[in-house]
Amino acid sequence: MSRSLTTMPVLPPLEWRRPSQVNPAVPDIIEVAADGPRVLIRSSLGLAVRNSPGAFADFIRAAKAGEYDNLLPTAP
Repeated sequence: MSRSLTTMPVLPPLEWRRPSQVNPAVPDIIEVAADGPRVLIRSSLGLAVRNSPGAFADFIRAAKAGEYDNLLPTAP
């Protein structure tokens, strides 16, 4: 009896982008990558989350507008 093996396509590696300036005292870095029509966001310590380009654009606009500034650590 012969069995046919189905091979999975080889996907190109993702190109993860990091901020150009990071705090060396912080143990992880937020990274983003394009995965076809999706944008992936991950912590360098964890798994990625897939988002639509529209949801990612909404997040970036809100971050630029300061909507998440209250989540930043305050200076001691």
